[in-house]
Amino acid sequence: MDSNSMNKILIIFLVLLASCASGNKTISDTDSPTDSGSTHGVQNPQPVVNTNESGLDLAKYRNSLADLYSTKSNEVPESFQKFRTVKADTITNKYEGYRVQIYSGQDVAMADTIASIFRGWSTQHIDGYQAETYTFFKTPYYRVHVGDFHERDKAIEFSQIIKRRFREAWVVYDKVNPWNVPADTVQIFIK
Repeated sequence: MDSNSMNKILIIFLVLLASCASGNKTISDTDSPTDSGSTHGVQNPQPVVNTNESGLDLAKYRNSLADLYSTKSNEVPESFQKFRTVKADTITNKYEGYRVQIYSGQDVAMADTIASIFRGWSTQHIDGYQAETYTFFKTPYYRVHVGDFHERDKAIEFSQIIKRRFREAWVVYDKVNPWNVPADTVQIFIK
């Protein structure tokens, strides 16, 4: 071995030795006081007190996280509750809602075909709501969406009916035509 590789090994050894050294003082058996009443030099174990630099016993100030937050409550003041209920009752934008997507692909002819197949199938098999079909291009695919719903739950119920014929149907967030949204009392079902 040459002297360069020996120097590198020595430096690595010194770095490892320095990294293993601890800056904290450890309590060994000889550091703890012995019991003066003991005849054989047996030491009495002292309780370990966790203190900081100021000498405060930190254990009596600690609390578990569950205990700390079990007594906390987040009550909404009455002055703010009236705003919360008003906002929940109103629809913020009547053009926002959900539709059911039945096709997404790069073939415009297939998109038009799927839309016309859906219109014929829905006329024969769905009662209570005649859903509009929307064919449009959104890079890089042509998509066919059907129906207009403000509530996601109603769109999901409608998609379950559509999945009997179009297995790939799923609910998507979309802009809707509010005049095509069915009333809340409309019951949509298979004939």
